[in-house]
Amino acid sequence: MRKLQKLPFQIRRRDQKREQGQALIEFALMILILFVMLIGVSIIAQGFNLQMVLYGAAYEGARIWAKNPVKGGAEYCTPPACDPSSGTASNFDKYVVPAVRKYMTDNGFDGSAQAGKLFFFAKDPAQASKALQGISRDPLQVKVTVLYSIELPFTTPSDTPFDLNYSEIQVIASCTMKRGG
Repeated sequence: MRKLQKLPFQIRRRDQKREQGQALIEFALMILILFVMLIGVSIIAQGFNLQMVLYGAAYEGARIWAKNPVKGGAEYCTPPACDPSSGTASNFDKYVVPAVRKYMTDNGFDGSAQAGKLFFFAKDPAQASKALQGISRDPLQVKVTVLYSIELPFTTPSDTPFDLNYSEIQVIASCTMKRGG
C-alpha cells in the first residue's frame, strides 16, 4: 500500500496546534515587565516632583526672609501665608516657617507641624537652632534649607551583609538669597 505524503498545509496545522498558547504566554510575561517598569517610572517621577516642590518651598522661604528686615515686621507678610502674631518667636518662625509649610501643603505634601515630616536645617531641633543662629548672623544673605522625611514602605532583612536597615529617607533642598532683595 502506498503512503500518502503529508501536504504542507497539514504540517502547518499540527505545528500551529502546538504553538497556540505561545502568544498568550509571551503577552503575559511582557505585560508584567511593562507594569513593573511603569511603577518604577511613577516612583521616580514622584521623587522628582517632591524635589521640585521642596526647592520651590525653600525659594519661597528665602524670598520672604530676604525681604524682611532683620527685626521683621507684620507689614512685610500677610496672613495666612505668615503668622505675625506668634508671640516671642523669631523672625524666621513668624514669617518663613508658615510660608514654607503653606507652600508644601498647597502642592500636595503634608507640611503641617503635626505631621513631623518637614524640618528646617536639620532634623534634630538643637542642630537646627544652631544652624539658624549661624545663618541669621550673616548681614548679606539668607539661606533656607528644607528637609522632608519619607517613610519607606519596606525594610531590609537584618541578616543582610550590609547595614541597610533604612526606614526613612530625607529629601533636602536649599536656597540662598541676598538680603533686602
